[in-house]
Amino acid sequence: MLPYVLLMFVPLLFSFISFRSSFTEYNGKWSVSLGKKREILEHSCLIPVFFMILIVIMALRDISVGNDLRNYRSYFDFYSSVTPQYIIEKERVDTLYWLLTWLIAQITDSYQVFLTIVALMILLPMAIIYAQDRRHGFLKIVLFMNMSTFVMLFSGLRQAIAMTLGLIAFECAKKKHFWRFLLVALIGMGFHHTAFMILAIYPLYHVTFKRKHLWLVIPSIILVFIFNKPIFGWATELMNYFLSDKYSAMAKIEETGAYTMLILFIIFAVFAYIIPDEKQMDRETLGLRNILVAAVLLQCFAPIHMLAMRMNYYFIIFIPILIPKLLTVVKPNLKDVAGIAKAVMIGFFVMYYLTTAYRGCQTGHSALGTYPYVPFWQ
Repeated sequence: MLPYVLLMFVPLLFSFISFRSSFTEYNGKWSVSLGKKREILEHSCLIPVFFMILIVIMALRDISVGNDLRNYRSYFDFYSSVTPQYIIEKERVDTLYWLLTWLIAQITDSYQVFLTIVALMILLPMAIIYAQDRRHGFLKIVLFMNMSTFVMLFSGLRQAIAMTLGLIAFECAKKKHFWRFLLVALIGMGFHHTAFMILAIYPLYHVTFKRKHLWLVIPSIILVFIFNKPIFGWATELMNYFLSDKYSAMAKIEETGAYTMLILFIIFAVFAYIIPDEKQMDRETLGLRNILVAAVLLQCFAPIHMLAMRMNYYFIIFIPILIPKLLTVVKPNLKDVAGIAKAVMIGFFVMYYLTTAYRGCQTGHSALGTYPYVPFWQ
């Protein structure tokens, strides 16, 4: 459990350290600043250090840390001995991942090196995007560690790469680079079959759902939750265009009991509409809030099928980016409430994560086999 504790708290030591370059102020030289000044806190090293530690943790983990890593090990061994032509002809789903596996296997026969390369591919772009706005950095990483996407990073290599490509696609949507966005989305679909969800990011970013539209948003969420079974059934018929037979066969409706995350996302959505002053919100924050609403809608299907949660990963990954942004555009009369809410969220999610990790380490049973942590040399 110690690596996860260090992952959460060591970055705090760097929250008052800023390390950056400014060509206008410092003539292109790097500047190191210490202190509690606003400009230092807003450019602190907390988030970069967090992702540096996470890269090390993922690179050094044993194949027992993550339910699917043993299967990926057998895939690594198999695809190292085939040809690219074989992969293109035989693998209709997630073809780009298998080609990536083949390519890395031509460079090294070490599965640990393979995990390291994949960890860098997943986390470096993610770190850059998460570090664009470093305000309320500790809240951001605490939320990140409590999202279901965090444990997915340790197990689902294909989908983790696709999630990162979803973040890159979001950056294309911000700049209205539609064709680049489409290309990134298609590459994501080549890594994991559920990545067609990335295509929804562009319209979600540019559509406008403000407080005055809640009369439409709230009833929609309620109706989707009430009729989630027939809607999911219809949706799976459409998904057959994207999934192979073995995956579409997984779309059997069954109760999963996954209500906790739905309640949490609803609370976040309420927070996102009550706390901020919409006049201060920029296009990015509005777009992220739209994605949160989409996450709530999709999470309505999670109680009846885990596939819905996996499809929702492409939206959930943006929630830790949104919530801190909302705290920068708070209504003047709600600043005290927002400050209390931030303290409560940090306290709750720190305790919740530590409790969950401790229980997983003690019992040996945890989400996707993430806990306990075992380094590869053991």
